[in-house]
Amino acid sequence: MTATIIEETRLENGQTLVLFDQSRKISADAWVVIMRASMEIKVTPDLFTHEPLAGVTYEQIRQTLGEKVVYEYRLERNFIMDHEKVAVLEALKDTFMKNMGRYISNPRFAPRLVLKEYKNRQ
Repeated sequence: MTATIIEETRLENGQTLVLFDQSRKISADAWVVIMRASMEIKVTPDLFTHEPLAGVTYEQIRQTLGEKVVYEYRLERNFIMDHEKVAVLEALKDTFMKNMGRYISNPRFAPRLVLKEYKNRQ
């Protein structure tokens, strides 16, 4: 599936959010409109400056998760007509930013996501 970057934003917490259009044609004049948000979080000691590592070390996290953790979120709408595709994609992007923008911009989001991923893999 091909993905086209539609927006790249540097968030308040220093992370970069990339929004992709992964829409695909399903008939002569209809689409599945897919907007995917992605954020690569580099696992570095600086990430945990303000988030305590209770009972775990940075080295354990890095050994388990590697150099990065990827956050992804996807919104889609089915059977969208050709003439509506651009507007629907923009609406999905706006909905995501309205509902999730403050949450993923929070300075505690990235370290907590990394810790959660580490605990999930234990």
